[in-house]
Amino acid sequence: MKNWLFCCILSVFPMLAISAESVLNLSNGEHEIPAIINLPESEKNVPAVLLLHGTASHKNEVGNLYARLAAGLANKGIASIRIDFAGTGDSKVSYLKYTLQSAVRDARVALKYLQEHSAIEGQQLGIVGFSQGGLIAQLLIAEQPVFSSFVAWSSVASDGVSAFRPLFDSLYAEAKTQGYATQRYAWRAPLDISIDWFEQVRANRSLTNMASYKGALLAIAGSTDEVVPAENAMRLIEATQAYPAQAVVIKNASHIFNVLDENAGEDEQLLELTTQWFANTL
Repeated sequence: MKNWLFCCILSVFPMLAISAESVLNLSNGEHEIPAIINLPESEKNVPAVLLLHGTASHKNEVGNLYARLAAGLANKGIASIRIDFAGTGDSKVSYLKYTLQSAVRDARVALKYLQEHSAIEGQQLGIVGFSQGGLIAQLLIAEQPVFSSFVAWSSVASDGVSAFRPLFDSLYAEAKTQGYATQRYAWRAPLDISIDWFEQVRANRSLTNMASYKGALLAIAGSTDEVVPAENAMRLIEATQAYPAQAVVIKNASHIFNVLDENAGEDEQLLELTTQWFANTL
């Protein structure tokens, strides 16, 4: 049964994990992909989760959400790997190299690393995607149907331009003219977005291609998200054959789950929900 669940749960998220984190550089054949793998101590092979960050972010995510999630998963006996897409975090290449296709390729490289790792159970794999990272996760799932469980955070859930309409309205003409457009942010340096990214978004059918997904799916959204409205969570679930499946809306949470507000607890709810979901479904 697919459920629409509204929740506001206060919880204390464990920060300590018996695990080992290692910094990696994976090769995609063109350049290196910075990565961090977190392996819990275990006498047997463990499940693993691939973490895909959002637009203009990095492998640890805003407010260290992915670093904290990795520790929480390790406490549950679950490994994880998180990567920097082209032009973000510790990546040494230009953001002009970032497209939907390049992101899926890099995620595929990280997935292959997990599948071949001697300490990981390759039949128990999960994936998390945050915002545009949720879109990349959907594309990878459709291409590589090996994931038992998917958790989407504030995830894009649409084909084509829809979720990116503001960017297209303001920058597409510039990108068509000079091959890229410059997006400016209040919180970080500007990024040059290639025309290839725009054209791949226009052609994107990620939501349609999720129709065959039958694994577990948890779609978490914030009730006050003005970037990707909360109804995207239910839209993602309804597009799939996922089971079990839940859409969770965290009351008063923003697109980034209020992680930069020291007095808010919505980020803790997000992490608790996610770790428990994977503990139950992997």
